[in-house]
Amino acid sequence: MATVRVENVSKTIQDRKVLEEVSFEVKDRSFTSILGPVGAGKTTLLRIIAGVETADGGSIFFDGREVTNVPARERNVAMVYQSFALYPHLDVYGNIASPLKIRKLNSRDIEKRVMEVAELLRIKDLLKRKPAELSGGERQRVAIARALIRDADIYLLDEPLTNLDYKIREGMRSELRRIFQEKGGTILFAASDPLDTFAMAQYVIIIHGGRVLQTGRVHEVYDHPRTTIVGKILARPPMNLLEAELKESNGKLFLESSEINLDVSHLRNILTKREYLLGIRPDSFFFPESLDRGTLYLDATVIVTEIEGSESIIHVDCGGRRLITYYPYVKRLDPGEHVRLAVRLGDIYIFDKSTEEFVTKYGRGGEYG
Repeated sequence: MATVRVENVSKTIQDRKVLEEVSFEVKDRSFTSILGPVGAGKTTLLRIIAGVETADGGSIFFDGREVTNVPARERNVAMVYQSFALYPHLDVYGNIASPLKIRKLNSRDIEKRVMEVAELLRIKDLLKRKPAELSGGERQRVAIARALIRDADIYLLDEPLTNLDYKIREGMRSELRRIFQEKGGTILFAASDPLDTFAMAQYVIIIHGGRVLQTGRVHEVYDHPRTTIVGKILARPPMNLLEAELKESNGKLFLESSEINLDVSHLRNILTKREYLLGIRPDSFFFPESLDRGTLYLDATVIVTEIEGSESIIHVDCGGRRLITYYPYVKRLDPGEHVRLAVRLGDIYIFDKSTEEFVTKYGRGGEYG
């Protein structure tokens, strides 16, 4: 297998900077997600790593060996595209076997490898079918099988779950983890949905506007976002941001807005500017059964409730600001219904409003006034 190191890779397409000085390293045999919105540069980056597209500048290394100018066919990289891109005239067996036929392996070895990978992906009963006879989930498995049969050092997956419906997508997240745990390899997975990252990846590379904003273990980046953009990208729904102004009263410091009055006297040595953003993740909100000293309370009015399978996303109006809450279960609230939301003070992030960079978490010792 292989480590992957990307150094200062840049790419411009039609006068638009798609990638700017992108640098990161992917550990050997790790499952790493490149997470960012549509247009962030994820696909271009994967294509450059695969060698099917050239960068304007920068270098690519596999296991410390520079491969920047090495042809794609010599990199031993397998790529699964978002569209699956199966050969419509070939049956499943022929599609899976195609990389080995190109290499001119003998038919006995090809059959053995096809059966092994078909067993791994649980598609042995589909080998005689054509792509048009398959469901979206089945086509995806075939595309992955075709990539896995190569025994590549590095596997690049370009949002292969995007075109699947909710239930199939949910099941395939765990299946992909199982498949690659059994198969092994270094996996780079481009995603625009953070749920894919949470469900499958060990590490994450946050990319936005062609730039890498933060890298690290998924839970570490989630707990410690460096900017509001990272907080929004690695969250579903995105992190809520409330504007607040730093004020002093009776010797105490407060972050104030129309919705809150938060005592931050314990952060006196850290908060030195006038305007800040308070970040609250949707899944940090809860409906309190009683009042608690270490909790911030917000009165709100329900705008709409979205039920997604077994999950609920509730949009509320809080003093004229729209906030989003998330629950991993079905909770139906009617539009116009008045609710009280709560969030633990320790779950509140504070960002500099002018730079949108992380300053501190609220921490302990403060009180809500």
